Amino acid sequence: MSLIFPDYGKNLYSLGCGLAKWLDLQVQCRSHIEIAGNKLVLLLLDGFGWNIMERSLGEVKEANKIHGVFPSTTSTTLATIFTAKTPAEHGVLGYNTFVKSLGGIINTLRYTHPTSNERDSLARGFPFEKAFPNAIGYLSQVKDGTASVIPAGIENTEYTKAIHGHVQETRTFLNVWDAYESTKQLMEKGTKFIYVYIPDVDSLAHKYGPYAEPVILAAREIFMRFFSLFKERKDYVGLITADHGLIGTSNIVEIEKEPELMSMLDVPPYGDSRALFLKSRFDLKVYLENKFNMRVFKRDEAIPLLGGVENPNLPDFIGVPLDYTSYIFSFRESSTYARLKGHHGGLLKEEIEVPLVTVNG
Repeated sequence: MSLIFPDYGKNLYSLGCGLAKWLDLQVQCRSHIEIAGNKLVLLLLDGFGWNIMERSLGEVKEANKIHGVFPSTTSTTLATIFTAKTPAEHGVLGYNTFVKSLGGIINTLRYTHPTSNERDSLARGFPFEKAFPNAIGYLSQVKDGTASVIPAGIENTEYTKAIHGHVQETRTFLNVWDAYESTKQLMEKGTKFIYVYIPDVDSLAHKYGPYAEPVILAAREIFMRFFSLFKERKDYVGLITADHGLIGTSNIVEIEKEPELMSMLDVPPYGDSRALFLKSRFDLKVYLENKFNMRVFKRDEAIPLLGGVENPNLPDFIGVPLDYTSYIFSFRESSTYARLKGHHGGLLKEEIEVPLVTVNG
């Protein structure tokens, strides 16, 4: 299978730069996507990759295919969109990432050690904004006319507050229908910029696999509900996109059960199940490519994948699967991560290709 390297000339980084420009903010970007209109709704359907859109809806004439970023995962993508910086620039490098200033691996969305169930456990001693000083979202510079519609429970997390929490109004929701109603109300108020985040497609695709009936039905219903709303409101431009797609996992490799590999690592593997980040004093490239069906990028080779600049938290090696295998390291004894049927984070087309649907633009 062929890997697709993200095109930072037209991908979700370019979308983030286009949003910042639309909001009249000064950002340093190498590319941007032009956005029209005086009022805008950005709907991000987590996991709604081009593959799932095609399977659930067929052809959508308003859709353009663009690339996500690498790793193709939510924490990295949202940070890219709302900072208008590449992953290497903002430093949120995966679901779990190594932070030198914290001395170890953390879970980025929960801002805690991967073994911990407590959200934001690190915040008392070391705030998120200090750990990721380049990941402060540009919405903090917008003084009025912004709102977000996000799931209840994440509105006050360290990640949300730093990345996209600086809005004038936050609406939380219990389910997608509640989210729809809040979005409709904000549009009726005339709010200039509305960000809506819906996690359902991703959650279902992880549990059942990306092409299972619950995923396809949910993707179709959620998309069409919001698409129809945007079509009705000609005074708004509606953008519908995704942070990544997913693959159906064909095989699981549990890294902790690979003693030879574990003995060569300086810290446990991190990143994502489809983007294996490794720190080691050994040259692992030949070893890993002979043992597993993956392509291994050395540090200097990985920099273009992450946006083209150096970062002190980059790993020595990144392993990216060439098939549908997922590579799991369980930080918790009772983890259910290995039982998931859908995964993402890598560079196959199912993971990296996402739609950008423009309504009224």
